[in-house]
Amino acid sequence: MRKGQGHSRWSTRPLVAALAVSISATFPVVGIGASEAAPVVNPQAGKVVAHSGFDVKRDGFSFENWGDDDALHRRGLTIDGMRAVFGDEVCARIVLGVCSPTTVAELVQNEFNESMTGGHCYGMAALAGLYNTKRLSPFPLAMPWQTVYSMPASGPLDELIARMFITQGFPPTDLAMSEVSVSQALTKLRNAWSRNDNYILAIFTDDEQTAGHAINPVAIRDLGDGKRGIVVYDNNFPGVEKMVVVDPAADTWYYSTATKPSDPTMLFQGSQKNKLVLVPLGTVLARHQDPDLRTDDTVVAVTDTNGTAKGVGDVDWDVRVTDLSGKPIPGVEQRILFNNDNTARFIVPAGKRFRVVVDGVEAGRTADISTTVLSSGGAVAVGDLEVPAGATSALDVDPVRHAIRVSSSAPTTARFEVATEDSLRSVSTQTSQLAIGPGSSVSVGATSPVGVTVQTEGRAQKFRVAVERSDTIADRSAVTQTPVTLRPGAKLDVPVDLWTGWTPLTATVRAGGSTTAVPLSVK
Repeated sequence: MRKGQGHSRWSTRPLVAALAVSISATFPVVGIGASEAAPVVNPQAGKVVAHSGFDVKRDGFSFENWGDDDALHRRGLTIDGMRAVFGDEVCARIVLGVCSPTTVAELVQNEFNESMTGGHCYGMAALAGLYNTKRLSPFPLAMPWQTVYSMPASGPLDELIARMFITQGFPPTDLAMSEVSVSQALTKLRNAWSRNDNYILAIFTDDEQTAGHAINPVAIRDLGDGKRGIVVYDNNFPGVEKMVVVDPAADTWYYSTATKPSDPTMLFQGSQKNKLVLVPLGTVLARHQDPDLRTDDTVVAVTDTNGTAKGVGDVDWDVRVTDLSGKPIPGVEQRILFNNDNTARFIVPAGKRFRVVVDGVEAGRTADISTTVLSSGGAVAVGDLEVPAGATSALDVDPVRHAIRVSSSAPTTARFEVATEDSLRSVSTQTSQLAIGPGSSVSVGATSPVGVTVQTEGRAQKFRVAVERSDTIADRSAVTQTPVTLRPGAKLDVPVDLWTGWTPLTATVRAGGSTTAVPLSVK
């Protein structure tokens, strides 16, 4: 993703060969990666002057960072993981200790699982650090006499890593991250290690901060000539030490890595504009802010689900947040989300309407965009929005009414979901794919006085609708048995706010002065 107004991208993809640094002759270099872009530094160079006690072949994981679930990694974030991080607020009810999630929590869970198709580096770094500092016991995934390195990948371990991953996106963890100078980083690491504590070390590629990665600091080496080396466990390289070379006097650093050992090396290069980032381990296990954000600002997460942990299918694209006229919005913040995917995350002032623009897709490629908007009392999401090269898609958002209008300069489709909740119940309304394209748009949101509205402009639509209600008694669902047809300008009203879950649910198509009843079958 290229740099733009109110935009971000965190990915560990190979960089262009133009990135290079001069290499000090005071410490040996093993070689240059296939990209000829980044020096590969010997992590055994110099003399150890401080050590955390972390051993990569004891305290690191024996498997590589991964993206999509596969035969080795079979589980992502679960509702139990959500509950462990956010508390019982994510539960519509708890029966015999079993949490039944609210529809908003399910939507957030799905969004994070999609973003983790791009990798779990932050979750792996957080969990390895917690194990090493004895804040968390690996039992029963490992017996007391077994090491973390001996633990095989498993569903429970995968899910625990996913729990750690999501903490970076919410307070207190996201507020505890700090950008520090090289000297500050060295001092903080030494002090932490002296009390058997540690940090997650997060780094960006360059001053543009267009890509990021999370690793574990292991030791500090004196490389001579005023240089130091921060030895690290990089979860892309199981059982192998790596080194971040730092210059305290110049306040610069660099790091060579790859998404896996056989890939070309890439360069992360630091300066006074691109500082090292330290995340205290202690905040990871704290109770985090409830994701429904009842009283706080709007959170926007934009993900390209084509990305993977290995960089295969990764697509360059741009995203920016503006007001509805295309102008910058004062107070919009970018927040870090460390993984290998194309994920952008923004904080928008509460109640402010805004536009999310996605474009700049590289030639010959297509981005598959998923967007989730969390605001007070609910969320609205758009999934499977394809944005090809040369196209522009715009998402106009009203966070107060959990509404979104999607348009595109190229023919595409998208599915929609609106989830709202109060103290009595949570309800979600989902659609199948709707067509969007030049001269046509789709609007979906909780804009009706009694529920959710779907409206089409410029073209006819044919789609299905599913509704889910979760409360303190039960979960109930209702679906259309045949597709709903909307003519251009027509809208569908779904009275989900009036639905108890036990009575029939009937939606209404409104076109001009006519109305047509659309029954949904209750399950």
